[in-house]
Amino acid sequence: AGVTGNYNGGTNTYTISGSPAVSGGPFNYTVTTAGPCGNVSLGGTINVTAASTLVLISGVGTNLQTLCANTGLTTIVYQVGGTGTGATLSGTLPGGVSGSYDGDQNLFFISGTPTGSGTFNFTVTTTGPCANPSLGGTITVNPAPTVSLAAAPGSVCLTQNSVLTATNGGGTTQLNYSATGAGVGI
Repeated sequence: AGVTGNYNGGTNTYTISGSPAVSGGPFNYTVTTAGPCGNVSLGGTINVTAASTLVLISGVGTNLQTLCANTGLTTIVYQVGGTGTGATLSGTLPGGVSGSYDGDQNLFFISGTPTGSGTFNFTVTTTGPCANPSLGGTITVNPAPTVSLAAAPGSVCLTQNSVLTATNGGGTTQLNYSATGAGVGI
């Protein structure tokens, strides 16, 4: 399917061409001349090898993750199929995160705990004898929040039953401080 043969009388050529829609074979063919005298034939065989396949099997959206540094990445898993013999990774991954191919399971894993921040784009591509598809993804790593109290000695006074609270200011790394209790001063 997808392959045809056509005769061109102007050039006296018979051309077999197209893009196979199915894999398999052997697909045997014979081309025979037509005319008033002895007609000759030539034949051949076409074997069609299936293309490699690549499927994200770890779940929709796992290849597009946003997380904080020092937080474990949800493992990203791609399945290699068809005539795929492996997979490679191009682009960048955050420090602490790596990609590896398991040939026994035909799976490519991206896992780890990012240690730095930034936006990291990657592409996984199959290897094999035929067409090798690619799938990409992005891991966005936000810096881990830090807490520091920049106060002169004696400027923060807490007495018994006093509480100093640090809260995240609306999804940013900026922290807001508040204190409650008797004898509290900031």
